[in-house]
Amino acid sequence: MPNCLNLDYLNTFLTAAETGRLNITAELVYRSHSAVSMQIKKLEEQVGAALFIRNKDTLTLTRQGEILMEYAKHILELNSAVFSSISNHNWSGNIVFGIPTDYSELYIRHIHPRISEHLSDIRLTTVCSRSRELRRQMKEGKINIAIVAMEPQYTEDMLLWEEPLCWVHAGNFERPPDAPLPIALFADNCIVNNHSLYCLKKSNVDFNIVFTSTMLDNIVQAVKAGVAVSLLPKSLITDDLQCVSPEFLPCPFSLKIGCCWDEHADYGILNRIMNCIKEGIAEGRKG
Repeated sequence: MPNCLNLDYLNTFLTAAETGRLNITAELVYRSHSAVSMQIKKLEEQVGAALFIRNKDTLTLTRQGEILMEYAKHILELNSAVFSSISNHNWSGNIVFGIPTDYSELYIRHIHPRISEHLSDIRLTTVCSRSRELRRQMKEGKINIAIVAMEPQYTEDMLLWEEPLCWVHAGNFERPPDAPLPIALFADNCIVNNHSLYCLKKSNVDFNIVFTSTMLDNIVQAVKAGVAVSLLPKSLITDDLQCVSPEFLPCPFSLKIGCCWDEHADYGILNRIMNCIKEGIAEGRKG
């Protein structure tokens, strides 16, 4: 089977060739500095040649890089032309946006209205589900762009915000002597659930899972009612909740929320959507 060039890598390469700077390229393609470096390295490995001469953050095209640059322009233009003729993959006509269940209110109140206002020519459809399910649907071509919980294996997500995870209980919570610690957990496949179980097993705490739910709000209410202890994002810790001593039950993890999109992204439209997302998040988290 012949080698096939990765279009996302080509787009990053072309942007880097035009800007000559890794940090500027990272901003323009909505990738981290390390993700941009990794994409360029993989592209160099695939074509079997160095594409840039690197000097700290500055990039200068090699002869092979100059040749690839000309081809990359034609390849990406042709790719855009193909998908512009197929409405199911055309971002300018219809975009399916994925949002985690726990952040649906933030999206509905602060992000969706902005996208609808600033991209009124696009028909926006929203899918609300767990982050891992959203990734699965994106892989199947059912979702174009999504806000998701970040995980180490997905190196190309764009970070939106990060916050600590803390074990918490109600202010009036009392654990009976020698009784297992009552725990509330998510009932489905999610990264916070993984972190919770890791912490519990690592600390050797005697515990019982007494409450499960697929909804973060239900977990929070169970904690506030004194039913259980749970691992929650710091932003959800209100005055009626208290953090468990990290000496008793530590958590080395934080929750990172990022954005990912499919390989057919129109970067002009993506830029406008990202501005709406950032503005909506800033407003929502400030409130």
